[in-house]
Amino acid sequence: MKTLFRGVVVAATAMTLPVPLAAQNVHTSLLYEQVLENIDIAPPGYVLDSFGIVRLTPGAASHISLDVPAGRTIEIMGDCDDDCFDLDLVVYSPDKTVLAEDIEDDYYPIVDFTAGDTGRIEMELIMQDCEANYCYAAYSVFIAPES
Repeated sequence: MKTLFRGVVVAATAMTLPVPLAAQNVHTSLLYEQVLENIDIAPPGYVLDSFGIVRLTPGAASHISLDVPAGRTIEIMGDCDDDCFDLDLVVYSPDKTVLAEDIEDDYYPIVDFTAGDTGRIEMELIMQDCEANYCYAAYSVFIAPES
């Protein structure tokens, strides 16, 4: 079948994704939706600075280095897919001092902290409990308004 798109004739084809890739798309799509919902529940005036999704096996951790505005209050929210039961979040300064952590037995960690003078942080997402071979986790970084 051919379709006319902006004056160009193109062939329309059906594309089927391999099952793991299709499953990945479902999980990542749901997590991106959760990131958008986090915007609505962030404290008033906070703006979304960055977000991302990582794939983790049970017991594994992902280390993510970020630059945030120095001296500003930051809130980071974590989320997990439907196969995840426990996701932890720890934020470190450049000298490895713990700035904030949420190691509760849940799948939705939230931390608040004030960024140091450099604005450089390292975030660690730890997949404590996942009933599948791997789970997807998301993070949303929000910046408080300037005071």
